[in-house]
Order: sequence, then structure tokens, then C-alpha cells
Amino acid sequence: MPETQTGDQAVEQLNHLLHDSKTLQLATQGESSPEASYSPFVLSDSQLYIFVSQLASHTVNLMRSPAVGVMLIEDEAVSRNLFARNRVSLQCQASEVDRNTPEYDTVMELYRERHGPTVELLSTLPDFILFRLTPGQGRLVLGFGKAFSIQMPGFQLQPVTAETLRR
Repeated sequence: MPETQTGDQAVEQLNHLLHDSKTLQLATQGESSPEASYSPFVLSDSQLYIFVSQLASHTVNLMRSPAVGVMLIEDEAVSRNLFARNRVSLQCQASEVDRNTPEYDTVMELYRERHGPTVELLSTLPDFILFRLTPGQGRLVLGFGKAFSIQMPGFQLQPVTAETLRR
């Protein structure tokens, strides 16, 4: 298969995961050990945003340590092989978005459009915080033997090979 076709397919799959997924999985650092969780999200200007309760352990973890791993993964029901599900993992830095900013208003409107009326209720609760997750780098995996490193800005893809791993 020509390299450009492989690259085009990778970009298409990356865009599918980023734009069609509605939830992401989070890996945060707990007080004594890593913790896994999930959250609905929106993507805007190459940033991921999550709207989460301060009562949730992942929120406390993000406030204490802003480094966060994020994964978007293909649905099990449509995967051809559960050992090789398409997925993107990103290493991000979390920062709180102030409620009194245009960014907050813009992103919350996107949240309402994407996730429906529950967002309206949650936005009235004082314990909910909007976080911006800024990706630094990551990896796109498209089955066995097809992996791409992701560099920011712009989600630039570079094939991962045995040679690139030795560097």
C-alpha cells in the first residue's frame, strides 16, 4: 500500500476518533496510585475539554497534578479484533477554564450542542469545573503493526517503525 494512502487512512481514522467519540478515558495520578475514569468531552481548536464534578476523584487528581493521559478507543462492538482496537492516546496538561471568560461560554455551548440537556442541569451545580486538556504528544494505533506518533500542534502524524523506536 502506498505510504500516502496509509497516511491518509491514518488521518481519517484519527479524525474519526477525535470528532465522533463522545467520551474519553482518563488516567490521573491519585494520592497513592494511578486512577482510571472517563468523561464526556468536546474538541475545540485542538484542545479537549471536560466538564467534571469536584466530588469526582479524577477532578481532585487533576487539581493536584495536571498531567493526564487520555485515550479514545474504537467501540468493542465494531472492532474486528479486540486485541487491535483503533485508539488514540494523548499525554495532556489540564488547566481549569474560568467561568467568567469567553472561552468558557463558547465551550459550554459546544458541550450543550454535543451532549444535550443534561449539561444545562450540570452547569447550574457549583461543584462542576471545566478543564482544558492540552495535548503535548501521543500515539495513534490502527491495529497490529500500524502505529503513528502524534506531535502537536495540529495532530501531526509520523509512522512508528522499529527504527524510530530505537532513536
